[in-house]
Amino acid sequence: MILRVALIWMFFSLKSLAQSTVPLIEADDLQVLLQEDSSIVVLDTRSPEEYQAGHLKSARFVNYTTFQLSDIQDISEETPVVVYCLSGGRSGRVAQQLLKAGYQDVKNLSGGIRSWQAAGLNVKKE
Repeated sequence: MILRVALIWMFFSLKSLAQSTVPLIEADDLQVLLQEDSSIVVLDTRSPEEYQAGHLKSARFVNYTTFQLSDIQDISEETPVVVYCLSGGRSGRVAQQLLKAGYQDVKNLSGGIRSWQAAGLNVKKE
């Protein structure tokens, strides 16, 4: 019984550690980077309805529920990529997939689009 509990604890500890390895970027910092570097690719990992309701101007839509690496095969592994969703959970999981696949510069927007809007930054509506 003790061994089972220890194994379960280790599993969740390692899972939490893996999720924390994706660097976060704050909304204001991302805005500055986007103005300075046009090579950054921003991926919106929310649902189609959320994307249409408002997204970062430069964002490329990739649906979290159907996301596959083939959706971004045109993006080089050396290209800086920032992912976001509503608050950071879904995009964190996509970011992990990107890192595991060999993408070298992946960041997750801290707090998602909520933090972007809370910082008073604009979104584009379809």
